[in-house]
Amino acid sequence: HSIELGLIHEQNYNRSWAVAPFGLWEVARLQANRQIIGVDTTKVVGSFPGVVFPQIIFEEFEKLVVEDLDLKFYRAIREKLGIPITEYVNVDGISPDDLSLDLFSPLELTDQRIISYYGYDYLGNRLSNDVEFDDFFTDVGPDGRRTFIVGPNKPVYQAAYIQDKFSFRDIIFRVGLRVDRYDANTKVLKDPYSLYEVMDAQTFYSQNGGDRPNNVADEFKVYIEEPGSSTVKAFRSGDQWYYANGTPANDGNVIFGGGLVYPKLYDDRVNNIKSNDFDPSNSFEDYDPQINWMPRLAVSFPISDIANFFAHYDVLVQRPPSNSIATPLTWYYFEDDTYNSSNPLNNSNLKPERTIDYEVGFQQKLSNSSALKINAYYKELRDMLQQQTYLYVPAPINSYVTIGNLDFGTVKGFSLQYDLRRSVNTTIQANYTLQFADGTGSNVNSQRGLTTRGNLRTLFPLDRDERHAFKFTFDYRYGSGRAYNGPVLFNKNILSNFGLNFQSFIVSGRPYTREIRPLPFGGSGFFGSINGARQPWTFSIDARMDKSFLVATSREKPLSINLSLRVLNLLNTKNVRNVYSVTGSPYDSGFLLSSDGESTLLNINSTGEQVVGEGRDAQAYQDAYNWLAVSPNNFYLPRRIFLGIRFDF
Repeated sequence: HSIELGLIHEQNYNRSWAVAPFGLWEVARLQANRQIIGVDTTKVVGSFPGVVFPQIIFEEFEKLVVEDLDLKFYRAIREKLGIPITEYVNVDGISPDDLSLDLFSPLELTDQRIISYYGYDYLGNRLSNDVEFDDFFTDVGPDGRRTFIVGPNKPVYQAAYIQDKFSFRDIIFRVGLRVDRYDANTKVLKDPYSLYEVMDAQTFYSQNGGDRPNNVADEFKVYIEEPGSSTVKAFRSGDQWYYANGTPANDGNVIFGGGLVYPKLYDDRVNNIKSNDFDPSNSFEDYDPQINWMPRLAVSFPISDIANFFAHYDVLVQRPPSNSIATPLTWYYFEDDTYNSSNPLNNSNLKPERTIDYEVGFQQKLSNSSALKINAYYKELRDMLQQQTYLYVPAPINSYVTIGNLDFGTVKGFSLQYDLRRSVNTTIQANYTLQFADGTGSNVNSQRGLTTRGNLRTLFPLDRDERHAFKFTFDYRYGSGRAYNGPVLFNKNILSNFGLNFQSFIVSGRPYTREIRPLPFGGSGFFGSINGARQPWTFSIDARMDKSFLVATSREKPLSINLSLRVLNLLNTKNVRNVYSVTGSPYDSGFLLSSDGESTLLNINSTGEQVVGEGRDAQAYQDAYNWLAVSPNNFYLPRRIFLGIRFDF
């Protein structure tokens, strides 16, 4: 037996602070004289003659000032300049040296989205690690204003594993178990359909009476006809909607028909997140730590004197790789911001992504120096991140886009590999892989624009699907001393410790989605299926040449130098990385030859006399367009040459 075990505890403290400096001037102009809302006609401070009719005397009134304790800039700037609260301030006439962030209150900057932060206060000062989620709603500074502090993102990751390797009757086993615990260590929204807690059926009927449908459970959420009404319009359990009679509905749209949604909220609570009396415990709850069990089993045994069978089963889990930080500041402005497919809302309530891996194969000895290996594999990708749209959310949100554990994928394939171990200076490895990678989404944004149509579960080729892959490695190398069998010049082993290595690959093109209508540098409208077209194949050869020189021959402290020359993409092949979705070409999007492109050129020609002086005639437009269309981002890198030196001692 060979037993391995271990424990892991990891806690990260993530912090961020960002400011939009140009926006600071706009906020300063907006807030500088905000306290002056007019004049107080009950307070006369002087008089002045009219301009047109000097004999008419006009009274001058005191400015009407209304203070707002949540705002700071209008008072702080006057204290710094030494002027009264009733005098106007021209921000553009103030030197930047006289301005600083601490002249503003947190609310003045966050309301305009000038700053964003977590782990720091609004001025950029580092906060301690013990700041909690609820402190954002309760912490007050010495001046009596809320500080709006947001603690650092501090997820906790823990793991324990044990593994044993042993043999039984020529069968080699490797058995292991790993347990992972992931805790986002923050608070998450209780109900993604409402910022404020929706009343459950048990509470609703106990307060309002009436007969509850038999299949409506206690925890079902209640929706009413209009605010203040006690007439039930719908029920909801998770993502499943029900009619008022308890009958399941295919979708919320058949109930609400595009109208407003009115959840029954608790009347005795403050349902306004911006109120100082708001209780975050009614809307948020602790993240439920995710515990994942990951068994691992590998087995191999001989099936003959020259062949060996192997197989393994593996479960792998990784923490949410992105979009997992949603702070109290995010929720504070949740009802003010727009979260769409271009700006999805982060989700702290994400689960880890999971991969289940299966593989079987066998290895056959062909000679004393060569072998053939054949294996087949299958992977399941579960709980992958993808955009998710929540519809039928109460106004003013109505709907929003966030990130959820929605995507599923499979990767299955077959691999054939030939190995030639060092034989007369030569090592060869040749590999062919046939692979099918399908799933509901290739990345977190791949279903952008489709999520409003429900949770699509159709499998299609993933962006990384490479159907065929050929890889070939050739290495030719001379040894040293008695093992040297190369050319000799003037009694010198001139190629001692010299090697030459070639690596080549041929890979079929990755999929992309064809589109119908050409646009400048893009397209619109599906043609065929998602990822139903293929890019061209890619081919490349990489080469490396190196030689080692023994500098110091001391047995105690030998020193050698290795000089190398490495060339990537030896043949300087122009391999295509991206193509335009309409033409399938990396050079041309097809826009200029389309009716839209011709119309654009015609418009430029018709107004050419006005813009020729600026160099914007039709020919200049075409030249600039073609120059931009042949983007280097559409191709893999050209030939690159590296010289290297390594000291071994």
